Amino acid sequence: MKVAVVDLGTNTCRLLLADVVDGRFANVTARETEVVRLGQGVDGRGRLAPAAVDRTLACLARYTAAAAAYGPERALLFATSALRDASDGEDFLRTAEAEHGWPWEVIEGDLEGRLAFRGAVAGLARPVHERLLVVDIGGGSTELIVGSAVTGEAAAVRSVDIGAVRLTERCFVDDPPSDAQWAAASALVASALAAASAEVAAAAGPPAVGIGVAGTFTTLVAYAMELREWRRELVDGYQLSRETMLGAIARFRQLTSSQRAELPGIRRGREDVILAGALIAAEACRAFGLNALRVSTSGILEGAGLWVAERPDRG
Repeated sequence: MKVAVVDLGTNTCRLLLADVVDGRFANVTARETEVVRLGQGVDGRGRLAPAAVDRTLACLARYTAAAAAYGPERALLFATSALRDASDGEDFLRTAEAEHGWPWEVIEGDLEGRLAFRGAVAGLARPVHERLLVVDIGGGSTELIVGSAVTGEAAAVRSVDIGAVRLTERCFVDDPPSDAQWAAASALVASALAAASAEVAAAAGPPAVGIGVAGTFTTLVAYAMELREWRRELVDGYQLSRETMLGAIARFRQLTSSQRAELPGIRRGREDVILAGALIAAEACRAFGLNALRVSTSGILEGAGLWVAERPDRG
């Protein structure tokens, strides 16, 4: 079954065009990512910024053309944290459907986590038999999921309203942040992830291994490898140590966002939020007692592609 899926997040808008056969990807025609920052200012104002709406609708116009050329049997645009929080989120989605024809759903944190887990497991190059943690750091929220890679089922999910964009806007007034702003952000992240990790571990047991998915992790790998051009095959499966995360944080803290943008591996649109994302990543490792996470380029987008293909067609 040919599917077209758009993941409309707080920071990025992503497109997947793929053929799913018997619960697996037989072919992936396109994976596209564009930083649109739809969640710009939502944490403070509770509404979408007009410029962010314009950027996102322009991106959706391009994705609509690509999907039309592909000819999917099923299509879905799913929205996460920013449109869960924005009071005018559903107004935006109705506009997107009217202008571009995408059926849409706003998904809650629990389903977001389960789809990320499924996508991460589907992307494994080799089997993992231990209890598995997946950490999905988004712009507005972070999902912590523990489950079985053998069955692909999540046993426990916790969604925390701390993401790279939200934390940056809430705590980092200066660029780079002051020591006081950094201390406040660190305390907020440590407290939230300590509570969430304890709940997940109590429900599903402590994980033996972990996978990190989404843009923060792939950016940290690209930075560590000094990649000037994106190389999915090099990033996928990289073992990213907490020590490497802390080293990146130490450097990022000394630089402005514009200076970070000049570093290898830092893609445009992530330079201002990568410090907050790296803090969340390192703290997630500490909270679960893991020294490293394997980074996967498959996550919620791929999980949603499988989900859309298998669920009953609602016409």
